[in-house]
Amino acid sequence: MGKQVSLMNLMPKMMENVPDAAVQTITYNRKTQRRKRADLLAAFPAEEGHHELTEIGKQPVRQEVIFISAQLKKLEHIQHVYKCEYCGQRDLTDKIIKAKLPKTPLKHGLGSASLIAHTLYQKYEMKVPDYRQENDWRKLGLDLSRQMLNYWGLKSSDYYFKHIYKLLEQKLLNRPILHADETYYTVLESETIKTYYWVFLSGKHDQYGITLYHHDSHRSGKVALDFLGNYNGYLHCDMWQAYMQLSQATLVGCWAHVRRKFDEAVPQTASDKSLAKKGLNYCNRMFYLEQTWEALNKQERCRLRQEKLKPLMKEFFNWCRQNKATVLPGSKLGKAISYSLKHQETFENVLLDGHLELSNNKAERAVKSLVMGRGHWLFSQSFAGAKASGIILSLIETAKRNGLDPEKYLKYLLEKLPNEKDLESNTLEAYLPWQKEFQQVKNICVIVFLKCYKVCYN
Repeated sequence: MGKQVSLMNLMPKMMENVPDAAVQTITYNRKTQRRKRADLLAAFPAEEGHHELTEIGKQPVRQEVIFISAQLKKLEHIQHVYKCEYCGQRDLTDKIIKAKLPKTPLKHGLGSASLIAHTLYQKYEMKVPDYRQENDWRKLGLDLSRQMLNYWGLKSSDYYFKHIYKLLEQKLLNRPILHADETYYTVLESETIKTYYWVFLSGKHDQYGITLYHHDSHRSGKVALDFLGNYNGYLHCDMWQAYMQLSQATLVGCWAHVRRKFDEAVPQTASDKSLAKKGLNYCNRMFYLEQTWEALNKQERCRLRQEKLKPLMKEFFNWCRQNKATVLPGSKLGKAISYSLKHQETFENVLLDGHLELSNNKAERAVKSLVMGRGHWLFSQSFAGAKASGIILSLIETAKRNGLDPEKYLKYLLEKLPNEKDLESNTLEAYLPWQKEFQQVKNICVIVFLKCYKVCYN
């Protein structure tokens, strides 16, 4: 067979011999098919036909609490002016009457009652110092300096709160049972390294819940004498020598201090037969009895104390005397026994009245509120600042003891007191937190809350 030659292989050679004039270029356009269906449907009005699954019910999946940030708004006080038409018709001198305008707590400033009350609540109840509040207010768009916040507290205390404080002090000194304690504080203007806050408060079962913080540069007995004067009721306290100078008061020792000393004396590897553990067990038994009698009335509690607690105390003090010679005086156990015997009579005074308490923990808890704040505020610049802090904290703690919202209570005082003609005792009686007006508002709020809760969850 002969050799086959492909036509494609010969094409280049053939084109070499073709003159340029003989080469013809052919071009053409491709027709696109028109979208006849879309153009046809575009001329008609459209309707939607939804195809869904049939719903047979719904159920709650979860609940969330949404946080709504605080807001600030400007309140413009507009005073309306009125003219007497009767005088005008009879050609008499026109009588112009202006609507009564409520006074602001502090003149020439941005501080409204609600704004000042909130800053005081943040500082003394939530323990937020002024410099941190300064940043929070800037986030809300209000440029308040820490100096301004401090000024508001000082002036509010000086103009209004100190008068309520003095009235509460008068009420407190007439109460039959008091608690007292003290703690150190720092004032930059003080010549001494430490100053002190003294806390005085009414008893647990008192109809008037009062807690007062008194600032002084000293911790001596003179402070207790100056504040309490000739107080002749029962005074729960620790065995600090300042209280010993109150000759007319009946001191009631704190058994929690006794228990604490024996607890600290118990070795880590102690057995149940160790002396320190036995002393601790005596104290635990006393507190257990008191806990079981908590719901009883005054007379029944006093009767049971005489029947059960008094013999247990006698047994405890006899045990202390028997073992005093067998332990080292300088040891923790020796100090606990000596402390108990030295103040035996004061510790036994709890048996005298059914409303007395076995411990002074109520005063120590009140001190703790101040100590927590001290950890954030650190100090006060002046004695006036420390005094103002004590007054404001007194109103907050007293409001809480009477079941009130302390921020709302401060706001109420700052709204009403500037409009009073005088701030004498007769006027201020209506502003004490146990008055019926405050308690009725509190009860209404509780009732509304319970109704809303019932509607939402039933």
